[in-house]
Amino acid sequence: MEKLQPAYRPDLFVNHAEEINLVEEAVRHTLARKTRRTRAITFYGERGSGKTWLSRHLATKLSAMTDATPGESYPQTVRVEVLTLFLAPPKSELSTGAEQNSALCYFFDEQNASQQSPAKVVGDMLRWVCKQWEVAHDESAAASDLIYWLGRDLPRRTGVAFVLIVDSVFEFGDSHERLPLLEDQLLTPTATLENGLVVMTGRGAPFPWRSVPLRQDNIEQVLPPFLTGDVREQMARSTLNADPARIARIHTLGGGYPLNNYVLGKADPPEAGLDELVEVLLDFVDQSPSSVREALEALCVLDCFREREIAIMVARQRNATELLMDEARRVRNLLLDNHLMRWQGDGYVINESVRVAYRSYLRYRDPSVFASMTEQAIQMYHEWSEKYPNAQAHYRRQVEQLEQLVRPDSVLAPTKTR
Repeated sequence: MEKLQPAYRPDLFVNHAEEINLVEEAVRHTLARKTRRTRAITFYGERGSGKTWLSRHLATKLSAMTDATPGESYPQTVRVEVLTLFLAPPKSELSTGAEQNSALCYFFDEQNASQQSPAKVVGDMLRWVCKQWEVAHDESAAASDLIYWLGRDLPRRTGVAFVLIVDSVFEFGDSHERLPLLEDQLLTPTATLENGLVVMTGRGAPFPWRSVPLRQDNIEQVLPPFLTGDVREQMARSTLNADPARIARIHTLGGGYPLNNYVLGKADPPEAGLDELVEVLLDFVDQSPSSVREALEALCVLDCFREREIAIMVARQRNATELLMDEARRVRNLLLDNHLMRWQGDGYVINESVRVAYRSYLRYRDPSVFASMTEQAIQMYHEWSEKYPNAQAHYRRQVEQLEQLVRPDSVLAPTKTR
């Protein structure tokens, strides 16, 4: 079955004016070669929050800044040269006919690169960047030489800003070697240019950058879900039914996340799209997809959890009497490795775009599992409120929230987790 993930088109893009203005302002400062300026910008977002579309739209918008009104501090003729690295591209992006010059996009294919060393993977990207920006280079040159030529040649070009957009940057670090190499060989060299800027998007745990430009001169922002007005505009631009009651329903079921909105908006009624939505949200998972789905169904009714909650909830999902702690840790690592949850505050939280979709899916498409999981969670917190008097108020609040959740007239509103 073909996955419902639309290819980017500028006329379909909605929202994120604040993020676009932020980047354009940084580009203007880069063109002016200001000494104290932003050298890197990072946008964090959940699965389906529009990070890849934002990357594409920024490339389109920044390339059009060629005819921008020049400022007092830079020449009359200005140009912005943009390259985009898609490090975890959706499968639909690999064959898309989107309106962006494919020569300016690098699509990393994890499957083809799985047998290559991190040095080879990053080295290929560095050579591609040097070639696209017409930096003097030799295909057999060492990475150190390429970095030197990059830093030597590009600052000599007046009236030009070089912007490197890196989509899904944190997902690229699964090997624990690639991301440090990418930082050393490409991100830092570009950010330290007098006329260079790095823009990144990613989900999962932030990376502890070592270089000053990425650590201190980096602005970080979270991409919020759409409000109902944005959902209405998204549906209208996609020529989908934008009836107000339907828009409100889509927003409730999907939490306002662009991908969730689109998949649910294609269905009639929106609830009929929940089966497709949970498949689309996990289409990047290549290993143990059934185990990932089982874990999400077991844990999505919880706001926050640790390994002991994982053990209890997954055991209930499997109709088992208990789950060994080693198995609970395996489930934990499975979700962490796929960037579907993160540590926040006092425990783990599932990415909100995924959690709200799975809650809606269970409630409306698999109500027996929804009832089983909420019943187990209520029982668990009741027992803990009696067992741990010092935390009794906390566990009772959890019970109250779950009891509210299972009421027939309750609304599955998303929970803010950042």
